[in-house]
Amino acid sequence: MLKSARTKESQNDFKGVIDDCSKAISLKADFDSAYCLRGVAYLKTGDLKSASDDLNKAIKLNSKYADAYYARGIVKASKQDFISAAKDFSRAIELDPANPKFLYNRALAEAYMSDYSDAVQDLDKAIQLKPDYIEAYYSRAYWQDISGSYYEAIKDYQKVTELNPKYVEAYIGMATVKYMNSEKQSACADLKKAIELGSIKAEELSNLFCK
Repeated sequence: MLKSARTKESQNDFKGVIDDCSKAISLKADFDSAYCLRGVAYLKTGDLKSASDDLNKAIKLNSKYADAYYARGIVKASKQDFISAAKDFSRAIELDPANPKFLYNRALAEAYMSDYSDAVQDLDKAIQLKPDYIEAYYSRAYWQDISGSYYEAIKDYQKVTELNPKYVEAYIGMATVKYMNSEKQSACADLKKAIELGSIKAEELSNLFCK
């Protein structure tokens, strides 16, 4: 039953996941994995209350269920409760310290609380675990910029474009940092690349920065 639910999850058939997990739970009331998977499906459909209820149940049944803490953290972050979300991500990290997405999402929660230093440290660890983690490089670049570490930000934006040469937002971010640090020619070259990729925003910035 759960195998069918996981297949449906991969197909974004979340109603099907909910139905399959509900059947599994009716047969085995303490099926922690079914509660967790159904909770994630509820989250994907926007039903945060049902998601929270199921994930609380999964954790009650299995207090060492890292994925359930992680998913509950996502639910709490969706409710803008970043303090509680960070606590759940921290518990997930304690249980599974080698999972880079746990670190990445705790970094997001920390950044929303303006704790950029801890956010960057978590992203450092996430990147160590997954050296091609594009989202982590991009987020770290953004927060490095906010923190005043301009050259580190540029380096991370460059890494993003190496990993994905079509990542428009990285070119724009890199151009903005360079322009604010008196590197106009290089900034305009980055904006040109973004324009070639079809970015209207880059074209607007180019008209502002490069004329």
